[in-house]
Amino acid sequence: MTDDDFKPTRMKLATITGFIEKFIAESTDKSKETRGTYRRALREFTVFFSRDRLFMFRTRDVLRYRDYLSRVKELREISISTYMTALRRFCQYLADTGVIESNPAKLVTGGRRPKSHSRTFLTLQEVDALLNSIETDSVAGLRDRAIIYVMLGCACSELEISHADAGDLKKTGDTWTLYVQGKGKTVKDEPVEVPEAAAVAIELYHKSLDVEITPSWPLFASRSNRTLNRRMSIRGIRESISQRLKSSNVKRGRDLKLTPFSLRHTAGILMAEAGYSVEDVMKRMRIEWRPTAQLYFKQKGALRSEKTPESAALIDIKPQISDIQNSASKADK
Repeated sequence: MTDDDFKPTRMKLATITGFIEKFIAESTDKSKETRGTYRRALREFTVFFSRDRLFMFRTRDVLRYRDYLSRVKELREISISTYMTALRRFCQYLADTGVIESNPAKLVTGGRRPKSHSRTFLTLQEVDALLNSIETDSVAGLRDRAIIYVMLGCACSELEISHADAGDLKKTGDTWTLYVQGKGKTVKDEPVEVPEAAAVAIELYHKSLDVEITPSWPLFASRSNRTLNRRMSIRGIRESISQRLKSSNVKRGRDLKLTPFSLRHTAGILMAEAGYSVEDVMKRMRIEWRPTAQLYFKQKGALRSEKTPESAALIDIKPQISDIQNSASKADK
């Protein structure tokens, strides 16, 4: 699609401002913080719109706005990306409601995206050492072990895990699905297929609680005296898994580079090595920007997972080889 494919659409500033208010008001699936970000970013767009006087929702106009953010406002690349995302979502709203024919911002990228992740990944030997170091005769051990399996198999963040309830994990036939509340969202509308290994680990953890698990029960509950059986906070999850990384000797001085979020990166590379497509990775990891998912394929081969075929059980929905079942038997004894 070229710039000529976009029909020029003229608007007054007051009209644009009114549409922005409607867009934000109708973004009910977004969090308060995200709506605030949209408002701040689009306020800058209205400043540009009033100065420019030539913006007619064509690709060339969007490019001119991006140039304004870079040269006039002198914003950093990451900030430009945020402002452009807000404009892209707003233009899509206008297209969806029939105000403009197409979204011209779809063809314009934001700031330069990183060529690599700021966090590193775990080798499969380190994953094995991490899991083997966790005791299976305590509730806390079974809980942390299950969290790690969910981080690896479902590529869940601490935020998604903290928000998850037991009732968000649903089984259809032989397949488990976890509905998560993603970043910037207010509802749990992102279905994530759960590998068998993660589902079994969660089941073992819930059995160890020896209580009736209702749908509203936190998927992972705190074990501290002050917040016993209440929802784990993001900080609590991060500290628990970080401690497991340290006690297993996996960290080895990589405090800033190797974090609980590294488990997510490990999952992405493992999926790439296992033959999953870019679209599969985007869906499992809730990634909207294709180049972000492609970063995992650039690291394909780093884990050398073909040497350890049993590692497929970490990400496979119905794995052929599942060491977790053997681990479950040992934990029951």
